[in-house]
Amino acid sequence: MLVDDEGVCLTQRTQPRMTLVVPRFEGENLVVEAPGMPPLRMATWFGAGDWIAVKIWRDELRLPHPERASSEWFSDFLGQRCRLVHLPDAVARPVEAPFDRAPWRVSLADSFPLLLIGQASLDQLNQRLQAPVTMGRFRPNLVIAGSEAHEEDGWRTVCSGEVELSIAKPCMRCAIPLIDPLTAETGCEPLRTLATYRRKPDSSKVLFGQKAVVVKGGLLRAGNAVEAGNNQDLESVTVGKA
Repeated sequence: MLVDDEGVCLTQRTQPRMTLVVPRFEGENLVVEAPGMPPLRMATWFGAGDWIAVKIWRDELRLPHPERASSEWFSDFLGQRCRLVHLPDAVARPVEAPFDRAPWRVSLADSFPLLLIGQASLDQLNQRLQAPVTMGRFRPNLVIAGSEAHEEDGWRTVCSGEVELSIAKPCMRCAIPLIDPLTAETGCEPLRTLATYRRKPDSSKVLFGQKAVVVKGGLLRAGNAVEAGNNQDLESVTVGKA
């Protein structure tokens, strides 16, 4: 996670150019690339370093700041002083209530470890848009194919082999889907169109996707068959690729 001089998390909401940063692994090394920048290779990205106070939404933590050179790289690219921090296994950040109890925890994501969206939900949205958008706009961890549009709204459990997920709550979308992940340019879509049929009752918030927690862990691969539905009525669908 990147933080400013006050230790407050930075996101694409205020720094849309963050979407142009592409991380990957080379063995044990973390490599980060961005337009106009030399590749950043961090062999000790998980190291301890200096521990600093940080704030991510309502959570206040102390996290290690492993490499000053890495922070300088991000500062140069974003045009803002920032520091790169890491969440070690020794620091447990609870999931948003009412799931804020063991064994559930979240890394440095907004509030939950997983976001799930049905492919048909994006397909329906794109039928309404003049310029279709990719699933990358919404940044899900899991994309489900074979279901009806927004059928995931009624799911409570998703299972695949030994993996079992519990659906926690709908995702209220912020401004990040307005950012084109390939250019970092912003506009008014797709949220303007989503607001015409996916607005939360008595609210200005737009709902798209479902947040989830892991009940039973295991290996999940793209293309695996899954069962999804409420706890009493599971139906077979297929995990698809974003």
